[in-house]
This record gives sequence, structure tokens and C-alpha cells, in this order.
Amino acid sequence: MIDRLVVYFLVYSFLGYISEVIYCSIGQKRLVNRGFLYGPWLPIYGFGGLIVVIFLDPLSAYPVAVFVCAFLLTSILEYFTSWLLETLFSLKLWDYSWMKVNINGRVCLLNSTLFGIMGLVAEYIVQPFMSRIVHDIPLAYLHTVAMFIAIVLSVDATFSVIKMASFKEGLRRFRAYRKEMEARISELIASGSKDLADELSRRFESELEKARTSFVLRMGHIVRSNPSITSRSKEISYQLGIIGEWAKARKELKERYKAEMKAIDDENIAKLRGNR
Repeated sequence: MIDRLVVYFLVYSFLGYISEVIYCSIGQKRLVNRGFLYGPWLPIYGFGGLIVVIFLDPLSAYPVAVFVCAFLLTSILEYFTSWLLETLFSLKLWDYSWMKVNINGRVCLLNSTLFGIMGLVAEYIVQPFMSRIVHDIPLAYLHTVAMFIAIVLSVDATFSVIKMASFKEGLRRFRAYRKEMEARISELIASGSKDLADELSRRFESELEKARTSFVLRMGHIVRSNPSITSRSKEISYQLGIIGEWAKARKELKERYKAEMKAIDDENIAKLRGNR
């Protein structure tokens, strides 16, 4: 039974990842790689799938009950996951505060309703199909597959948690460095050394630019995968805002550069054709 649950967990995690990528990409009109894990899976959907298998299957004769239970249980799961991530990393990877009906920005009526509908789809379409496939796998092979899945997910989760901790520490260092430099600049200005303060400010901005470049290259996936990422800490939120704006500016600069280079290439091609 446990081996089957592990396989179901992976399948629903993958299907949830695909659903999130499609849903968010349509909303933002660009490809959005969701989640903070390295692999193409979202564990919260895996647990949601297990809720369907364990709790909703006995209610399969009552579609309304399946919808209501899926609505409530997945909302509780999403709220708890949001709270846990914020407790561990001081970060909210999603925030529904802008939605009309929400609870502390962790869950909202729209998403909970969608989860209820997904519960119906999982119970009456996905799970029957999955059950037939998984039950046809010999138990010896199933155990090996389940062990492999468990190892892969464990390794991914471990490295992803380490990366999230590094992300949080990086934000803390940015904050501490900015405070230190601003204090030193203020001291120089107060002592009448404005020229030194200006020079220190220029160096500070230059070093900060290099640090941001390195940080976004290593950790940019977390911000890009979670566009609504926020923090209960105002200082961390401030740093997230700076990094987000900086990354957006760099993207716009790259797009402008590509457009200019394309215009130059088109102009050169037109000249070559004209000389023929």
C-alpha cells in the first residue's frame, strides 16, 4: 500500500506542477517555472492527491461531498504549507492578500474552489486510471520504483531546503551590508567629508550591483517561480522588492539590446541586398 501511495504522490506532484505552470503562465503571459524544488513536481499537490486517495475515495458515491471535502481539506493543506514555509524561512511563497476573499493571504476562495474541482477530476478521472496502471505493476518492481522515487524526492527536497536557507541568508547579508554602508556614509556626511561620502557611495553601489548579479544568477529561480513572494519582515520585503525590480530592469535591458541588434542586422541585410 505504501509503495502505491509513493507512486501516486509523485504522479499528483507532477500533474500539479504542470497545472500550476499552465495556469500561471497564462495569467502572466510568459512561461513561469513554478515551485522551489529542482525537479518538475510540487509536493503540495502530491499530498493533495493522497487526500483524494485516502479520504475522498470512500465518498465517491457522493460528488457533492467529494467537492466539499476537497475544497476544505486542500485549503487546510495550503494554509498549513504557507504557514510552515513562512515559519522556517520568513518568506511567503504565495500571497492572496489582493484577492477579495482570502484568509491571511494564505488561501483564497478562487483557488480553493479550483482545488475542489480538481478533487472531482482526480477522484472520477485521474485516480481510476492511475489505479489500474499501478495495480498492474508487479509488487517487486513497484517497491523498487517507490524506493527510487522516495530517494529522488528526498535528495531534491534536501538541496532545495538548503537553497532556500541560503536565499534567506543572502537577503539578510544584503540588509546588513546596506545598513552598515548607509551608517558609514551618514557618519562621513555628518563629519563634513562629503567627497569621501560620495566616493564611498559610488563604490557601495558598484559592489552591490556585482553582489546582486551573483545572487540573482544563483537564486533568481526562487523569485521567478514565485512572483508574489513576500515576507512578514519589512526589511526582507524591501530587499525582495529591490531584487525583483533589478531583475526586471536587467530583463528589459537584454530585450532592448536584442531588439537593437536585430534592427542593426536587418539594416545591414537590407544594404547588402541593395548593393546586389
